[in-house]
Amino acid sequence: MTAPQQLDPGGSQAPRWHLLLPLVVIAIAAVVTPVSELHSNQGDVNLYLSKAQALVSGHVPYRDFAFEYPPLALVPMVVPYLLWPFGTVDLNVYHWLFAGWNIGLMLLLGVILTRVVRLGGGPEREGAAVAGAPRSMALRLTILSIGTALALTWRFDLYPVLLTTVALWAALEGRAGAAGLAVGLGILAKLYPLAVVPALAVPWLFPLDLARVIRYGATVALTVVLGMVPFVALAGNDAFAFLTYQSQRGLQIESIGGGLTLLTGLLGGQPVHTSFGFGAVQVEGPFAASWLGLLPAATAVGFGLLGLLGWRRIQADRAVAAAVPARTVVTLACVSVLMLLATSKVLSIQYVVWIVPFAALFRGWKFWLAVAIAALSMPIHPMWYGELVSQQALPILILNLRNGLLLALLAWVAWDLARGVARPAGLEPTTFRSAT
Repeated sequence: MTAPQQLDPGGSQAPRWHLLLPLVVIAIAAVVTPVSELHSNQGDVNLYLSKAQALVSGHVPYRDFAFEYPPLALVPMVVPYLLWPFGTVDLNVYHWLFAGWNIGLMLLLGVILTRVVRLGGGPEREGAAVAGAPRSMALRLTILSIGTALALTWRFDLYPVLLTTVALWAALEGRAGAAGLAVGLGILAKLYPLAVVPALAVPWLFPLDLARVIRYGATVALTVVLGMVPFVALAGNDAFAFLTYQSQRGLQIESIGGGLTLLTGLLGGQPVHTSFGFGAVQVEGPFAASWLGLLPAATAVGFGLLGLLGWRRIQADRAVAAAVPARTVVTLACVSVLMLLATSKVLSIQYVVWIVPFAALFRGWKFWLAVAIAALSMPIHPMWYGELVSQQALPILILNLRNGLLLALLAWVAWDLARGVARPAGLEPTTFRSAT
């Protein structure tokens, strides 16, 4: 079976207004979501508003009010709040401000991804990428946004996603300091960009450019440390409460292990016990406990395997082109995020947003597989979330299908690394720019 025909990247005069198409999806989601939903299924927006109000009122996060995220997660919560110059900001106003903020972030994401494509990190041949990247990227982001519309509109994850994508672009441009700063800020917003830190160092590791490796690593470390200093100074050790919060979480119902736990209960005719904590529904019981116990080892083995496969791929690339193509760096970053999702004890709908920029850079069947993963996320939450919690058969099967497709995508991308192909078919061996 041949892969589906690539989305038409457009002609040489493709207008940039195509990048506005994904924004329309978010705007429609904002318009059609009733305000009542912001108190229930999309209640995170109300949570963000309460944190913004607390901070603007002079309260210190972690010390004066609980905050379960890293400190710079406050940025996408507080900035929209501050944009309103007309007095009190209630939920009726704030949800429009927040959606507008995410619309702006999506526009920036499309622009940055277009630049990644032009550096050789996308699915098109080099010439086509230069000519039609805006239209191609707009179509891809629009399709992906349809399935993830609610998460893109009512969660703050697009902010760390944009920072991670900026870091990827900077790494491909050869800008070690900028890459380190962007990924460091991403870590301070939502931890998960830690997974891509090694992948983004590849442009200066092979061949070794020690000065840029040190600049990159030092910038990441300094950004994280300096970003934490004010919060530690004000809240002491409580400033690290978000780490304790994450470590104490149980097996969330939408995770791969959570879905399998529900499936064992369904097949055995005995519903599993669930509990509510940490702002989520968690599954309990022997299977869930065993899965949680295995996750640390699975994480270590999984990332160790990726390291081995990445090393072999890099050596194969260098044997052919004497340098590592941009496409390999994109693949390494993508597979790292996929591995993190596969070995996580939480897989809420907003986590799928993390793979959107990488999925937009996929070609052929991989892109459509990612689209299927995104499309299945909204039926899980919020459409049939109540039925999932009550352990009805259909949502359990949909959840496990979504999670199975995620594992399939991880295996497929990892297989690409294992093959050691120096350049995917149809992609020119574009390498990195040298920053002066």
